[in-house]
Order: sequence, then C-alpha cells, then structure tokens
Amino acid sequence: MEKIYLNLKNIRAHSLNGVVIALCLLLAVIALSYVLFHNPHKDLHTAIFKTADNIRDYYRDQPNYWKLSTETATAASLIDKGLKQTKFVWHIGQGAKGDTAMPNDNSFDIALNKLNKSACINLSELSVSKKQQLSLLKITVTNDAGSTEFAWGDEDHPLPIDRYATRRLCTPDGNTVIWTFQ
Repeated sequence: MEKIYLNLKNIRAHSLNGVVIALCLLLAVIALSYVLFHNPHKDLHTAIFKTADNIRDYYRDQPNYWKLSTETATAASLIDKGLKQTKFVWHIGQGAKGDTAMPNDNSFDIALNKLNKSACINLSELSVSKKQQLSLLKITVTNDAGSTEFAWGDEDHPLPIDRYATRRLCTPDGNTVIWTFQ
C-alpha cells in the first residue's frame, strides 16, 4: 500500500489561483456584456421623445404644427435639456434641416445630423415603448449613400427597427436620423 502525502501549502496556493482566475473571468464577462449591451445614446433617445411630447402638448389645441421650427420650439422652451446638450447637430420642423412647418403639416420631424456610424446605428435601433409607438410615424436614415424609411407595417423596412438592420445603411460619417411624429 502506498502512502499519499498532502502538501497543504500547495493546495492553498492552487486554490487561491483558481479563485483569482474565476474572479478575472467573471469581471471579463461583466465588462464584455456592458460593452455589448450598453447604449451610450439611450438618454438622447429619451430626450428626443420627451421633446416630441412637449411639442405635441404645445400644439394640442391647434389643427396642425404650423410654424413649428427649431427656433419656435426653442423660444417656447419645448426642447428637452438632453437634446440641447448633445454634441450632435439637431433640427425640429420638417425634414433634415428643420424647415418651418406649413399650415397643412400634420406631422413634424426631429432630426439629428452629422452622426457617425455608431451613433446612427445606436439611435435608430433603440427600442420604442408602446406609448412612443402611438406618436412615431417613421424613422428615416439618410446619408450620401441614400435614404431609407422605416415605417409601421412596411414589409421591407418595418418599425421597430431590428437589431443590425441599419449597420449596412449607416456610413462612417455624415448620417442623419429623422424621427417623424404625428
């Protein structure tokens, strides 16, 4: 019969190494999930929808959005602070440049211009709540390569926008994402 000797120092050292390795792996998984699932533009997305709510409340007693523009929305304090503080260029009114709404315009746009590819993808693909779905008509992604509209019920480009759907549409620079609200 052979005797087995246990060296407690070696066992403790190997156990400690195992714990350290397990903790490192756990931290790596947490960091990776944060990178993959964190959207740095979620607050800006919220600010866009709060601004849209403010505009709809302001124009509630009027038949349409006549004279709505970036200037009138700013003068009436309708812009959410998150949108005001963004580094991106934004416009309110009609189209990417925020043209003034005409008497027959029953919708308005909030446009973010000069977006990089990451911002274009993140902002266009964020989920839309049930309440937000009631007011959102479409999302348009436009750049030098072209323009694509995503709308409710559209078979080719439906809302809400699926994850990875705009990766091929957004270019490295010069993207515009336009939210059209009713």
